[in-house]
Amino acid sequence: MSNHLQKYQQFTFKRWLLGLLGLGIIIFAALVYYQGASRFSSAPSKQIPSQDSDSSKIGSITMPTNTTNIQANDYQQFWLWTPPKDSTKLSQAHTLYLLQGEIRAPNMPYYRPDTHDNNAQALPATLITQGLGVRPLRGKKMWLVYRATSQTWSEDVMPQLIKRLEQWQRAGNHVMGIQIDYDAPTYRLGEYAALLKQIRQQLPAQYQLSVTGLLDWSNQAEDSQFIQLNNAIDELVIQTYQGTTTLTNYAQHLIRLKDLPFDFKVGIIEGGQWQGAAFLEDNPHFQGYVVFLR
Repeated sequence: MSNHLQKYQQFTFKRWLLGLLGLGIIIFAALVYYQGASRFSSAPSKQIPSQDSDSSKIGSITMPTNTTNIQANDYQQFWLWTPPKDSTKLSQAHTLYLLQGEIRAPNMPYYRPDTHDNNAQALPATLITQGLGVRPLRGKKMWLVYRATSQTWSEDVMPQLIKRLEQWQRAGNHVMGIQIDYDAPTYRLGEYAALLKQIRQQLPAQYQLSVTGLLDWSNQAEDSQFIQLNNAIDELVIQTYQGTTTLTNYAQHLIRLKDLPFDFKVGIIEGGQWQGAAFLEDNPHFQGYVVFLR
């Protein structure tokens, strides 16, 4: 019996010793974990920008991310398709772009795909008078705007545009020239530049030529087709909206205009979402924003 008792005591001692060893390991591990956690919590935290950060990077340009709604009272240049219901919107205006007509093929609807097939079927574009009638708007520079859906114009279009310029001028206005609002596909910029050169040649010397441009044109900012516009126009207004909505990727495109060799403006939509483009202010060719009034 004594031999069995001795073995039992040895077995009990081993169990106790192993238990004590296991408890020591647990206590040691707990201490290590506690010290590690203390160091982590006391170390300076690394700041990670959140969705609510007030700035972001686009290339090497810092862009604000605070979104605001575009308010007409904050600007001085406007596209005006119809007389505004609230005349105070124009109280501080110094430049107006006034819709005066539409240049399109008489056998084509206003909206049609600009394809070679359609162009082959289209008759030469004619002028349809639209917009505000001639009136004195003293103290403001003005451009007469014509929407176009074709690059092939009938011969009587330019004489009508020139006649309208002279009518507004005789009414006592400071008329800058005409603006062509045509969504030329980027791949056809060379053809468009050729049309604009023809328009330039026919315009009286005292008038200038402005065009609206698509954001996508900036993809060709260093392309020879895009640079050809420089020989035909005095001003480019890049539109940053579609319909009544600001395009979400406008900043990436505008940055590509930093080396543009001629003057340009940026078109924005009243009430649209805007995060700004402060980097434009350092560009000597940037001539401000034009707001499309809704």
